[in-house]
Amino acid sequence: MNAVRMGELAAATSLFTDLGTGQPVEHGLRTCLVSMRLADALGLDPELRREVFYVTLLRFLGCTADSHQAAELFNDDDLGLLSEMAPVINGSSLGEFVGLFRTANSLVGPPGSLRTLAGVMSDRRGGERLLDAHCEVASRLATDMGLPANVSTALDRGYARWDGNGVPHGVGGEDVPLSIRVTVVARDLELWVREFGSKRAVETLKKRRGRAYDPAVVDAALGMGFEKLRRCDGDLWEETVELEPMPWLEAGGEGVQRALRALGDFADLKAPEFTGHSRRVERIVSGAADIAGLQPEQSEMLALAGCVHDLGVVATPARVWRRRDLGPADVEQARLHPMWSERLLTRVDGLDAVARLAGRHHERGDGSGFPARLAGDPGLPAGILACAEFYDETVGHSGDVNVATVEMRRIEGSGGLSGNAVSAVLGAVGAAKPLIEVDRPAGLTEREVDVLRLLARGGTNRQIAERLGITLKTVGSHVEHIYSKAGVRNRAAATLFAAQHDLIE
Repeated sequence: MNAVRMGELAAATSLFTDLGTGQPVEHGLRTCLVSMRLADALGLDPELRREVFYVTLLRFLGCTADSHQAAELFNDDDLGLLSEMAPVINGSSLGEFVGLFRTANSLVGPPGSLRTLAGVMSDRRGGERLLDAHCEVASRLATDMGLPANVSTALDRGYARWDGNGVPHGVGGEDVPLSIRVTVVARDLELWVREFGSKRAVETLKKRRGRAYDPAVVDAALGMGFEKLRRCDGDLWEETVELEPMPWLEAGGEGVQRALRALGDFADLKAPEFTGHSRRVERIVSGAADIAGLQPEQSEMLALAGCVHDLGVVATPARVWRRRDLGPADVEQARLHPMWSERLLTRVDGLDAVARLAGRHHERGDGSGFPARLAGDPGLPAGILACAEFYDETVGHSGDVNVATVEMRRIEGSGGLSGNAVSAVLGAVGAAKPLIEVDRPAGLTEREVDVLRLLARGGTNRQIAERLGITLKTVGSHVEHIYSKAGVRNRAAATLFAAQHDLIE
């Protein structure tokens, strides 16, 4: 396929991270406008301006890293938590505590809010670990997308503060990447002006000057004025992507696949049940395309759609994916996720066909699917994607490939799935090679792989110990060795490592 502009792909990714952090779509684009104008005011050279551009758009690429953990404490509403805490995250310790109390009261309710706060406060470093997970995952995914090393390095300090009281603690002043110092001011400025007005935003910047924020960046923002910083004279998307310094970064061929595969990993971190899902679907559709005799162009588009078909899941609260007693509103949110995948990916020039395929992965030939309830023959590529997604999801829920096979044949009989697509997918999974234990990555032992698989599926150390019949202390030792060998700092990054090395059965 033709080359894709990485600036456009990063801008589209920011739309997904807007949804994944409970912000309105295009919040990230507006933040980027502010960041780039601040970069101009500060006289940054083109290379630093490029870093600011990508760091601003991708700062929340790790927002799915702790979704399920946050959801467990806050009534399965991770989006509500991120949205309500956004204005206070760079404030004082007291302000953050008050914000946390209000958020718990809002999402959990008065009876349970004290228990939630007690759970949070019982682990003094819990919040720091979660923010560190955001940073590490964002950094690793940016590298996987093929972006420059300076972008990944900066994202790994995404929650650092000027006064050194951020994450990691003690990193402050000039040691905080300048792109992060610009981005945090731009993001908070955009958010405070939108939610509370310019007067409150000015007060906030002044109060945090020299604390969370670099004084020079604050002075530049106040000197330019908020109206000039936030002004958009035309189409916001076009104005934002054109701010990337020349020459524009591009990806083609395997570079596009690499970038979209990283975005699939981003979506799969939303819940432990999803771990490795997008990569497995990509492998299944690639094998099925060969069996079905698709043309190379169709096979390529199908594999790319397999990578990103589920990007829209980040737009929904964790409860939608973790509960069975859903109300009509939650069901409708779940049914809209393919629409988000398609709608936002079409913003990227060259990904239109990929986006259309991605948006049809839950449609059925008899009109019983979603989101559009399309009826009729969708074409073999779309049919293969729908079958592959159904197969992997069903196996994940039931743990039994026979259940998936029977269900696919039943839906085929009612006209929901194409017979040719079903046969191609079943042929592909039947020919799939099993995991080869002797080819374990990073020198992991067989037992460490067992522990990592359960860790990536959301198991606690105690649950892993009970499942494997070993002591809690032994599990802790294995986890430490896994982190060291894989070169990761936390569970989310270890989960990403497991998915990338095909260790999820």
